[in-house]
This record gives sequence, C-alpha cells and structure tokens, in this order.
Amino acid sequence: MAKLLDQTLAQTNERAQLEKLMRDEAARASAARNRAAGDAYQNAIRTKVRGNLLRPPGLSGNPEAVFEVDQLPSGEVLNVTLKRSSGIPALDEAIERAIRRSSPLPLPESRELFQRTLELKFRPLEE
Repeated sequence: MAKLLDQTLAQTNERAQLEKLMRDEAARASAARNRAAGDAYQNAIRTKVRGNLLRPPGLSGNPEAVFEVDQLPSGEVLNVTLKRSSGIPALDEAIERAIRRSSPLPLPESRELFQRTLELKFRPLEE
C-alpha cells in the first residue's frame, strides 16, 4: 500500500512539474510575440516619422535623439518632449516637427500594446 502511495505521489509531482514547464513555455512564447509586435509598432512609428523628416542640410554622421511622445488612443500626438538631444539643435527641431506632422501615429495591431507615452529613439539614417 505504501509503495502504491509513493508511486501516486511521484506521478502527481511529475504531472505538476510538467504543467509548470508547459505554463513557463507558454509565457515565454507569449512574451516573445509581444516583443515582436512591440518592435513592429515602434518601427511603424519611426517609418512614418522618417517619411515626414526634412533633414537639415550638411548633416554628418547619424546622431540619435530621444523624444517622449504623449498620444491619445487614436494615435493623435498631444505632446512631444526632447529627452536627449542629438547635439544638433536643427536636427532635434526637424525630428520634433516630423513627429508632430506624423499625427496620428500608427497604432499597434494589439490594443494592449498601446502606450499613452512612448519613448522614441530616432536616428535619421536608420533603415
């Protein structure tokens, strides 16, 4: 009888471990899908902004500027704040104008990926 109880207990533990492994794997897969969708969302925004960017003449290199963008659930841009300058004021201003011209911003495929405030890193020559 004790041997039967030990076997049942072992099987229950194995089942619990297997279920935990399956839940962990499902969570990892879901996180990977969300990261990919989030990357696609950010890329869609950068592509639209880049299409509206009028680069200042004589720009050398590929400096990065970081902006914080507040938006409505419709993608309409409410506020744009420079968080880290590219070091070139004319480029920073051009990127800000391009962000504002890009309103409404593209929306993510999945509504739960929407962020009211975005941090947008922008390099004018990125593909």
